[in-house]
This record gives sequence, C-alpha cells and structure tokens, in this order.
Amino acid sequence: MILDSLNIPYEVLEANDRVGGRIYTHRFNGTDGIDAPIGNPARYDYVDIGAMRYPKIKFMERVFDLFERLGLKRDNLLIEYKYSASHTFEHYNGVRHNTSDTGSYDIFGVSENNLGAVPDEFVRKGADKIAEEIFKPYADAFRQEPFAKAWAKLTAQDQHSMRAYLQKQKYPETVVAWLETFQSATGLYNHSFVEATMDAMDFGSSSAAQNGPTEAVFDWYCIDGGSDHFTSRMARLLKPEPVLGARVTKMESVGNEMEVTFVHGDEVKIKVYSQVISTVPLGCLAAIDIPKHSNRDPLSYMQRQAIRSLNYDTSTKDPAIMGDRVIQGGISRSDLPIRTCVYPSYGFGVTSVSGVILASYTWGQDAQRFGGLAQDKGSPADQRLIELTLKNLSDMHGIPVEKFGRLVDHYTYNWHNDEFARGAFALFGTAQFADGTERGNTMFASMKAPAAGGKLHIAGEATSVHHAWVLGSLNSAWRAVFNALGKHSDPHAKREQLQKEWGVPGEENTKSLLELCALSAVGAF
Repeated sequence: MILDSLNIPYEVLEANDRVGGRIYTHRFNGTDGIDAPIGNPARYDYVDIGAMRYPKIKFMERVFDLFERLGLKRDNLLIEYKYSASHTFEHYNGVRHNTSDTGSYDIFGVSENNLGAVPDEFVRKGADKIAEEIFKPYADAFRQEPFAKAWAKLTAQDQHSMRAYLQKQKYPETVVAWLETFQSATGLYNHSFVEATMDAMDFGSSSAAQNGPTEAVFDWYCIDGGSDHFTSRMARLLKPEPVLGARVTKMESVGNEMEVTFVHGDEVKIKVYSQVISTVPLGCLAAIDIPKHSNRDPLSYMQRQAIRSLNYDTSTKDPAIMGDRVIQGGISRSDLPIRTCVYPSYGFGVTSVSGVILASYTWGQDAQRFGGLAQDKGSPADQRLIELTLKNLSDMHGIPVEKFGRLVDHYTYNWHNDEFARGAFALFGTAQFADGTERGNTMFASMKAPAAGGKLHIAGEATSVHHAWVLGSLNSAWRAVFNALGKHSDPHAKREQLQKEWGVPGEENTKSLLELCALSAVGAF
C-alpha cells in the first residue's frame, strides 16, 4: 500500500496459499462464514489463530490508522474486545477462584504463612501491583519523554534478563518464579527485560475514555468476523495481486540488481528486481540461499547471526466448539497445562450462534509441552490433547466433563509447526537490542540496516521493538521502504512524500536511519 501511494511498481511473492501470514482466522464452517453478514450465525463460527486483539493506546495509532484507511470502522467491523469480564476464573496451586468473588489476600496458598514459598509481604501486595511497580519507571518515561530518550533509558538495562533484573532488585527467586507463573509464561523470564517491558506496556497502558456522548472508545478492539478481514481488504487494494504459492528459494545480489529464484506450482522461475524487501520470519529466511561472491557477502556478519540464531517464541492455540456459553469475553488463567482460556468477544445477541471457546492459549515452555500433542486430528496424541483440555477446563470452571455437552469440533495450531512461520513471534534475549557499543553493532540494529549494497531489506515484526504485534510489522514496512528509497533517482523527494502520506513511526528517527544506512554501506556491521 505504501509503494502504491508512492507510485513505485512492485510484485508480492507469497509462499502460502493465502495472504496474511500470522494473521490467520480459522473457520469451522469453512468458507461459509467469510462473507456472511454481521449478525448472521454463520459469521461467528471462527477463532483467530494469529493476532486477535488490538489495544487502543498511543503506541498503536498506526494500526488504527490502517483500520481507518481500510474502512473497518465505517463498516462496523471494529467491535469491543472484552479483555476482562465477570465470572471468569483463576486456578492456581489446585485452588479455583471466581474472579467476581472476594477472597483472602492469599487465595491460592502460595505464601510462607500458608506453607507456600513466597514471603508474605509480597503476596499481600499482589503480583499485579508488583509488576506495575517494576515497569512503572519505564512506562512513565515513554509517556513523558521522546521515544528515543525513553528507549535509551530502557535499553540501558538490556544486559539483564527479566529474571536477572528482578534478582538485581533484590527480589527472592521464589518471588520471581511466582511472578512468572501469574504474570507470564513458563520460561519467559529468562529472556530480555527490555522485551518484557515493551510487552507489558503494549498490554497494560491503555485506558478507557469517551469520545463525545454517542461514540464509545474502548480499551481493546477486535474485528467482527475475524482478523483476516483486514488483510484480505489490504490485498484487494493492491494494484498487482499477490502471487500466491510462490516460494522463494534464492536471493542473489548480481551487479546492481537482485536475482530471485522461486518455485511456483511445478515451475522454477528466476526474476530480476532492483530491490527486495523480505518479510518472511527469520527461521524461514534461513532456508533461502543468499550466496556471497568473491568473498563479498551481501549480508553482514551480524545479519547472518540474527537469521541463524534469533529466538522466536512458541505459541499454541486450541479452540473448540462447546455449545452454549455463559461468559461473554474475558480470560481465565491458571497454572494448568492449558494456562489461558479466552472467551469470544463477538456474536453477542446473535441467536443460534456456535459457542467457540479458545480453550488454551499458551506461550513459551507451556506451548512447547502442550504443542507436543498438537498432531494430526484423530491421532492418539490428538485424543490425549482433547482429554487433557477437557479435564483442565473442568478443573478451571468446576463443571464435570460429562456436563459440558457434546464436543462438536476442535482445532489445534502450533506456530512452530507452521512451515511459513516456524515460530510465533520474535523474542529477544539479553543484549540483543543494545550492547552499549558506540557503533551500534547489535543484532537488532543489523536487521534494520540495508543489505546487499542497499538492495535487500529485512522487514517483519522481528525488526521492530513491538514484537508479536501488527504494529511491529507496520513500522518495519515503513522503515524498509524508507531505506529502499535510498536507491531511488530522487530519494529526498520520495522520502518527503513517504513522511507526508504515512508519517514517521514513533520508534523511528529519520536521521538515525540515514546514519544506519551509511554505516551499513561501509561495512560497519
């Protein structure tokens, strides 16, 4: 869309048979629900396997700008996503708690006073309050200071994992493990503190407001009928249609051009382009041949390191159709294998609608273990997955399995098993955002820099500070185009047009990007 607005010709080669990547809506009724009108029961027989919720916060302004350009608000497709709701459940340490009920400060018996391991003063304060205090100095910085200044303050702690940062702040390990269980996924505190802080701000910094007497502005939104409605609208707006089923196998720098080899159907094709923007996840990019010639490498050392080693988190979703639902929106949380249960925020007031529940949404080690059962439908592992999920749902809700009613259908998706994703989203380790060196010789900076003499650009959410969010992809697309315009016959005019029509993402600074391009040109990476 950006290239169209700049009148720059292009082609989109897409390996998959659909557009959208990690925007993926699964419909239990197949294609019947795609064009079903709002309010028709067939429309709501789905679950978003990829991105499903969009917080209305300052960071996300570009996402809602895109939604506006696509007419989602005009067509009443933007609806409230109920992040919390009454009568959801928490189930930890073998104790079930209805979130609408009051209880003691130590409902789950984790404090030392109740034969647990967490010092009583921490449990009395509560995990939510402690987490808020941990991230507050950095959240305040992003609210009160320019992005670059706040980012510098945050990345000064980039040598620490979340666990190491908390230990440096004198939190006992029992408290750290307790916080990870109640605030995150198993093992994620071993990753970057910067990553954890950005994630906390993306999730927790929205606030409810009213825009005039008639129009409600909510904390969170989702897309009525599924998130793929916005990616399909994007594709329909493009001047050339994306070429589906075109799997790139090689990208070679040849003189002043890029020679791209791809498989399309039964044919192997080679096409020449002036530049290439690669948006494939790095695990997939690693399988694409990018050869060097005469000891000249189109990729920097750090770019090859990033492509080979950057960690992507695992995420597994297990939606099921389970008859009539009572809970409307919200989330139930637990330390059970299913960890998080998400109730749909759509289809309210529609009669005869299927009850689709996202029975399990897991990340990190939880997703790896649960995802091990995400195998072929009808297989022994799949049957064990159903049994485990239903048992966990029974424990979480206090309803015997035999009273659930008939399980109509189920579908499980592990993003690490997706051949075109090979992971859910980027998850940086320590010192990968910033290592304190003056040259910026970091994994993150290297991915933002042009390659192949300015002819190859790596984009995607991994190359933004907002991992796992649509915003990261949008910001990276803007940055990739900005860098690519350096090869245009009139780069200054085109970059001015880019900024006029699309603004500048909050995380980017044009001066810094130009310096990054200059550094990459002289091999600083």
